[in-house]
Amino acid sequence: MSTMAPNFENLIAGEFAMIPRFCKLALGAVLIGVFLAACQRNDPPAAIAPAPAVSDGAVSVNTLADELLAHLRETSAFVRLQSGLPIGTFDRIALEQAQQEAKFSKQMLARVDAIALDTLPQEQWLLAKMLRHRFAAGAHAEESYWLEFGVTPYAGGFRVNEAHAILAGQSLQTAADLDGYLRLLDSYALMIEQVAAKTRAQAERNIRVPKPAIAGVLATFRGLNASAADVLTPARERLAEVSAEQAAVFEAAVQQRITTRILPGYEAVIALFDDAYVRSSTEQVGISQQPGGKEHYLRLIADYTGLELTPQQIQEIGQQRGAELEQRMQAIRDRLGFKGSRQAFHESLRSNARFRAKSPQDVEHRYLEYLARMESRIPEYFSRLPQARYGVARLALALENGMTYGYYQPPTPVDPVGRYYYNGSDLEKRSLITAQHLIYHELVPGHHFHLALQLENSNAHPVRKFLTYDAFNEGWAEYAASLGEEMNLYADQYDLYGHLLMQAFLTSRLVVDTGMNYFGMSLEEARAYMNERSFESDVQLASETIRYSTDIYAQALSYRLGYEKFWELRHRAEKALGPRFDVRQFHAAAIGEGAMPLDVLEEHLDRFIAQHSH
Repeated sequence: MSTMAPNFENLIAGEFAMIPRFCKLALGAVLIGVFLAACQRNDPPAAIAPAPAVSDGAVSVNTLADELLAHLRETSAFVRLQSGLPIGTFDRIALEQAQQEAKFSKQMLARVDAIALDTLPQEQWLLAKMLRHRFAAGAHAEESYWLEFGVTPYAGGFRVNEAHAILAGQSLQTAADLDGYLRLLDSYALMIEQVAAKTRAQAERNIRVPKPAIAGVLATFRGLNASAADVLTPARERLAEVSAEQAAVFEAAVQQRITTRILPGYEAVIALFDDAYVRSSTEQVGISQQPGGKEHYLRLIADYTGLELTPQQIQEIGQQRGAELEQRMQAIRDRLGFKGSRQAFHESLRSNARFRAKSPQDVEHRYLEYLARMESRIPEYFSRLPQARYGVARLALALENGMTYGYYQPPTPVDPVGRYYYNGSDLEKRSLITAQHLIYHELVPGHHFHLALQLENSNAHPVRKFLTYDAFNEGWAEYAASLGEEMNLYADQYDLYGHLLMQAFLTSRLVVDTGMNYFGMSLEEARAYMNERSFESDVQLASETIRYSTDIYAQALSYRLGYEKFWELRHRAEKALGPRFDVRQFHAAAIGEGAMPLDVLEEHLDRFIAQHSH
């Protein structure tokens, strides 16, 4: 089920946004643009004012951005999809690819560092800062290659799901289209084979998926294996423009590839996790157990956040904020007149039928109801809105076992609706007490605003559509969800409690992510810590802690650290601007230039404050 974005045509249209894996459209060459604009005027040549000079540094930044965009379009199927370009192959999962990425990034980093950034105009200054962050991260691609698994539910599942989305969007109207689809299936099979080869090579280096994560890997690939024929075989109606004979030959070729390469590819991954592999795996989780793992984790903190924080500092933030949230939740329990313990109150919530969905359709209905409440307040807080519609849909069944919640998929040329894909399994075990916070985070005014707006922005260099800054993206979504409290949308004490529960859950991640990946905290210790400080079920905590410690390390830090930074900067602006402060202007400035590392965001908003202080 989906819903149209609210019709706010009388508002100023167009805000920008942030987007974790994408970011902006076309900034043409500056001099050409000025020349064309001048040629379109009716004034005689003598009346045309000379174009402002463009510095060598600005030209250099644009050139670097052009080269990065070309590089991404050559190496990333998703970037080609978002760029509206034909897709001939899926991404390679090979060491040579990582080596090429590292070499490219190091060369580009040296070129960025040769530019005097302080002399650049605002747009090129921002772009240069983002490029530098991107190249600094890419310079470690070869070192990262062996330390990150390709088979785990998030790292592997997203890659496969992206490939499925691309295949589902391929045109099948001509003989050339049919041949192109078959070539993509060949590339898909190669991708699965490369994932198996990497996993095998990692094991030869004594880098193995820890024992507690193996069940999730097997569930993911067994699910893919069982659903391959349905997912990869195009529906007959997609072949309506070709002859029956062409369709029959094509369908036979699809089945041949599924049978002889793709299913064996899945099975080869599954076969890797045999008794010998399991015996050699460790019960201990966390990247720090691998050679160079601690150094890699520190790089990931910097890559995801753009902040210079140590694991110890992050733990301390988590512990302090967690204690503050518990005080607020205790106050709500007191107001509700509950006399028992925290755990007893949570048990009463879990058994409360009000917070149980009877079906996936019921889940969707509740999400849309919460969104309707938010939509009425949006004009007070935002001056620019995305044109793209938004909605909710259930996750692919094969992915539900490995994911706690779900994920937001931004609009694409194939599917122009931004959707939150939710986990519709085990509904009897999933309380919806936190659903209001969750949907504000995932859709409006959270991810959908910053990602869809960023995709629609045509004023910045197109490469920015594809630059990823998780702490900005997730931090904004958490900040956006917290606006519901300021708007009094959590007026019901239970809704407010659910909001605080989600905040407590995300705050506890600061302690357990650093704990498991840097300080040697065990999986059991992490789960006990989170169980004491969150509302999540044992099933959810099991998948969450596996995610942090075996799948996408340090990413979970992005949510609370980004939230902290957005509120820190808003309070700074309110204090500095006093009566001049306008929350709509602040939000436009905060997300109007798209996603960026948090240290760059701070510099950017300090400039905003200075500009509005007079």
